[in-house]
This record gives sequence, C-alpha cells and structure tokens, in this order.
Amino acid sequence: MSYNSCCCRSRNASVSPPSLGTTSKRRTRTTTTSVSSSSSYSLTRRRTALNFHTTAALIAEEGSGENNNNNRRKTVLMTGMSALLSSFAGRTTNSQAAELKGQVKDCENCSNSNTSLREGDMEFFTSYSGLRYIDLREGDLAKVPKKGDVVVVDWVGYTAGYQAKKIESTRETDAPFTFRVGSGEAIPAFDEAVLNMGKGGIKRIEIAGELEEKLGYSRNPGERYNGVGPKPTTFGGLRALDFVLDNKTLKDFNRTLLFDVKLVAIRSST
Repeated sequence: MSYNSCCCRSRNASVSPPSLGTTSKRRTRTTTTSVSSSSSYSLTRRRTALNFHTTAALIAEEGSGENNNNNRRKTVLMTGMSALLSSFAGRTTNSQAAELKGQVKDCENCSNSNTSLREGDMEFFTSYSGLRYIDLREGDLAKVPKKGDVVVVDWVGYTAGYQAKKIESTRETDAPFTFRVGSGEAIPAFDEAVLNMGKGGIKRIEIAGELEEKLGYSRNPGERYNGVGPKPTTFGGLRALDFVLDNKTLKDFNRTLLFDVKLVAIRSST
C-alpha cells in the first residue's frame, strides 16, 4: 500500500474492517459542520492526496491477506478519559454529541476526516473526550486491558493535518511502545484507545489539532516527552512531529495527528 500526501479517509479495499460483535444497533453518525472555506479546501486536498484504505497501515505492513468483506457490523466501545478509573461501553447519541460540542470550545472547527467522506468510506466515531477512532481489526475481546495493566503496542503515525508526513512506524524501528494504562506514561489518546481494545486489535485514532493539548502532546517542548510517549526514536520522526507542534505559523487543524495502534500484549496488574 502506498501513502501519498495526507488524509485519514478509509476507503473500501480488499480488506474490510472486521466485526466487533453481533449488535444490530445502528451506529450514530458523527455530526460535523464545515470549517472555513480555506480550511475546508486544504483538508479536502490533503485527504484526496492520501488513500487511507480500510486496511490499517500496520495490517499492510504485516502483509495480511485476510478478506472480511462480509463483516461490516461493529460493537463500538467508547471511552472518555474520565473513564480511566471505570471504563464503560456506549455510543454517542445526538444529545451526547450536543453536550460534547458545548464542552469543547470551537469543536465545530475541528479538522475532521468525516467532513470529506465519499461513498463507501468508513466513518470515524467520536468518543466523549473528542477522540475520533475507527476499529479496523477485532482483537480478542476476552483479553482487554484495564487501568494499571502494562500494554505493548505497535503504532504508525502521520501528521495528518499537514502534508501527511509519516512520523514513524514501530514495525520498521522494531521498537514497540510499552506503558502502564492510566499512569500518565502515554498521551491520553493512547490511554483511551487501548482501554477497550482486544489483544491483537488495531484501532485508527485521529487527534484534532484543537484538542492536541487535551488528548495528545504538550505544546511546551520541554514537557512534551517528559516521561510521556510514544516518542519517535528517529531523527526524522521527531522532526516531523515537533514541526507541526512548534510551528507558530500553522493553524490548529494543521496539527491534527493520525495513528494506527495495534495492541500486541497485555501484562496484567493482578
């Protein structure tokens, strides 16, 4: 699979996202409003340039040949960061989405992949925290991490809001990220992502630039990697990530980050 410029759109390919259950409930569509005309053009241009197929980058790197075209249903477990102490399952209803919109300042201007969907594209869900995500591979839901467990994840990241530069892939560096869930060792988006993942599962997450301080990395370079990961291990990866976070000429939507995260192992705290 080739990754050209930038987008987080997931289009139908030979591998479709597997089912996460047998629920018959309809999923709730993420409600978004348009950004300014210049921002909208920029987002559309970047997302047209990068064909992010339904196969996650990590699946492609594994050389997966699975075909799950008939498995389109999902059971979606959504977690807000307040649920680190007690995780919960649910879906964003219209009233909850309205409440979230009221809690997150200017969230209507978030750079959101759902604003440029085409027929057949997958849609990001939005959790209570504002994190956007798609479950791309079902893991073993009998093995789900909880707060206090140590997890090992592979990840590949992109500066989705600015030229879609590849930050790093742990499949290439052979340096998976290990952290204790809920301890502050990982950025909040990673903590939230793994809480409801089964072992072996792959989740795509999108951190809106407007929510970078809340869900992602500190804008203060001195605090950014102070015991918090994942931190790129290559010079190129650090440069790509730091550029979008530190460049004061960029707009918030340019700081949007996209990660594919695979839950490799769980070491129980009990």
